[in-house]
Amino acid sequence: MGIINNIYSERKGEHFKHKSEPWSVVFIGRVFGVPLARGIARLPVKIHPNVLTILTVPISLIAGICFFKNLLIWGAIFYFIGYIIDCADGTLARLTNTVSKTGERLDFYTDILNNVFMYFGLWYSQYYLYGEWFLGGSIIAAHYLIMAFGYAFLTKLTYKTISPRVCSYYMHADEGFLTFFAAPISGFFRLIFPILVALQAISYLILFIIQKEMPDVKANIKKILKL
Repeated sequence: MGIINNIYSERKGEHFKHKSEPWSVVFIGRVFGVPLARGIARLPVKIHPNVLTILTVPISLIAGICFFKNLLIWGAIFYFIGYIIDCADGTLARLTNTVSKTGERLDFYTDILNNVFMYFGLWYSQYYLYGEWFLGGSIIAAHYLIMAFGYAFLTKLTYKTISPRVCSYYMHADEGFLTFFAAPISGFFRLIFPILVALQAISYLILFIIQKEMPDVKANIKKILKL
């Protein structure tokens, strides 16, 4: 227990923990990402967190190629590797005092690019080859429309849960993890994927209904465009 606490607890002068995060990050991303970030921070050669962020691009491209060739388990494995690295880059930035707006923007846009690679691969192997290109494209388009709705029309994308470390039971980060890892591993991707997108739509709709303040749509859009 002492070794585990030493790895995951903030030491004197360290500030790498978020107050709350999605469950997929708390229970999976940080479990593997924090030790990775600590190990990299101790290397004699200093590695900038942005290097980790950029490294996720070729890894996600390989995952996308695997999905494209219907090698779903391999695609899920490469996605998982990239996911852990993506969770480690922010921790490394906070551990080494190299947090920057550039790094935040880079992380945001590489995430979008990485998702495009993997969605295209899954669309091709799981829908196009079955003659259902329109169906698959519609589900993926719905995913992005739901995301756009959330960013534009919700004052907050998170809500309180019974755990102070978990900010929501189902966020877009969780949907991504389930879509690119759990669903391909299960062997039932075509069944699970539309359910995951539907759950995201329901989650955001509930947040929209219960929010007490009207969103400033223009300000929200500008905020995203500035990332």
